Amino acid sequence: MAGTPDASMEEILWRSPPHVQMMGGYLHSNNILFYFAESPFFDPTSNNASLAIQANYNEAFRHFVETREAFEGRLKTMQGLEFVVSYDPIQAAALPDGRFAFEPSNVWVIRKQSRRKRTGHEDEVEVLSTFFIVGDCIYMAPSVASVVGNRILSAVTSLTSLLKTASTLPSFTPSHGHTYLPPAPKAADASQPGSQLQQSKENTPMPDADAAAKAPLVGAASSIQDSRTFAESLSLFSRYGEEFMDEHPLVGEPGSFILSRVTDADRSSSAKTGPNAGAINAAGRVGTPQVKVDTPGKASEKGVATPSGSDESKMRKKKGKMGS
Repeated sequence: MAGTPDASMEEILWRSPPHVQMMGGYLHSNNILFYFAESPFFDPTSNNASLAIQANYNEAFRHFVETREAFEGRLKTMQGLEFVVSYDPIQAAALPDGRFAFEPSNVWVIRKQSRRKRTGHEDEVEVLSTFFIVGDCIYMAPSVASVVGNRILSAVTSLTSLLKTASTLPSFTPSHGHTYLPPAPKAADASQPGSQLQQSKENTPMPDADAAAKAPLVGAASSIQDSRTFAESLSLFSRYGEEFMDEHPLVGEPGSFILSRVTDADRSSSAKTGPNAGAINAAGRVGTPQVKVDTPGKASEKGVATPSGSDESKMRKKKGKMGS
């Protein structure tokens, strides 16, 4: 019956299979208190210990230790510290005819209490602690203060960890205040009256709109922005991955790297028509080279070579003769 005063009794689990074998191989109503007396939870200064010692040396007290009813009946006549069985699973499941209303459990409850005699009144009993015996394992039931304190400590620890994680997430802007994620602009409905006015208000820059846009996002906001950028890049690649746009498109046969000459008028028209219109010249032809070519005919006014046998060349000759 060695005790462990330095360790907390609520954290101790005690069992002794050899003592169970010495007591008949199983625990029952008449030996449960004596099995508990071998544990470190037992107090050797209690009335249970003194009554057991008297029964060993005095035959007149022998019958008190034969049954639990007689043992607890004798403890009620004494004053001081005692251990009694508070819950007997066999007695709780037994019926008056000797049968069992349900299968008895293997859980016993023992209370440590202090009894004080009062003349002319019932005894004053104060419960000090409660113990459970499950099979051959003995546990000490924690107090209400220990349970509540442990739950509060667990909640405070979780809240502290949450606040440390959430302290880096919020961002502050004068327009939206403290937010955890950047607010997405609401799409204006053109069918409703006054939608243009609402849209202009939403697009109005705030004092720190540029600073908030340039500030690096952290936590969940950063991951959302990365996902959006990746989705947009993948969409652009799937639509325009095989296209190539250049201000001076290549012309000629494959392997002949000849750059077409783009005039200022072509640049202005390509800027108006779209990004792929840079390869369309003023005549509406795609990739038509506007370079001088050594041919027998004369060059046109625009710098494009004209064959000598064409109708346009003959008309120009006639105009020249008439002018002369």
